[in-house]
Amino acid sequence: MDAVNPESRGRVLLADDERAIRDGLAIVLGRYGFECDRVATGAEAVERLQSREYDVLLSDINMPGNSGLELIEALPQLAAGLPVILLTGRPSVATASRSVRLPVVAYLTKPPEIDELCRVLDAAVADHRGFRAMHGGRARLRAWEQELGQIEQVLRKSPGAQPGGPMGSYLRVSLRQVILMLADLERATQALERRAAGSLDHVDHVAALRRTVEVLERTKQNFKSKDLADLRRQLEQLLGRDEEPPGPAS
Repeated sequence: MDAVNPESRGRVLLADDERAIRDGLAIVLGRYGFECDRVATGAEAVERLQSREYDVLLSDINMPGNSGLELIEALPQLAAGLPVILLTGRPSVATASRSVRLPVVAYLTKPPEIDELCRVLDAAVADHRGFRAMHGGRARLRAWEQELGQIEQVLRKSPGAQPGGPMGSYLRVSLRQVILMLADLERATQALERRAAGSLDHVDHVAALRRTVEVLERTKQNFKSKDLADLRRQLEQLLGRDEEPPGPAS
């Protein structure tokens, strides 16, 4: 499956059977930094969702293949956790109430106000990238556990193995998993930076995370690196500041 570019503002699958709406929105959102793939039916949307990874689905309601929200109902099996923004030219209480039970984050009328649509898209993209980071992290933990189990079996069978054998494998496997998980976390924070641009705490956390990835990549063959010790102190200071009790109310 073609992965999302983490540098983009978000990859959007835009589904609408009205060509003017479909093309017009795609052009405008492209100018605002979103990548947009366009489809005209629910069947076409299913094909795209099976072949590419998206941050959000922006979908018309009254179009072939979704007139009864069947596309949205099938979404958890097609793209788990993918948020949906519904567009309609004919809003109704029935579709609005039905959408509450589905993974719908917003219900907008056509033509949408662009600033509002961008705000909703930014929030949906950030949430979904965070979801993907957590989902990927759980998969990595499962893989890590399997690898450690294999190393443990080798160590039990040869308890007198020379240093650098199973324990060396343990260090390499663990460090690789830490680097991969930190890279996932860094990608997840990129979508949040715009929303928290004024927060020094957030900026500090992102900077520390990026330095962590850089240092671990640079020192993965040297477990006694001075860089690792300096990095540990920086992270401890950051965590210590977070754990400080709040001061008395003024």
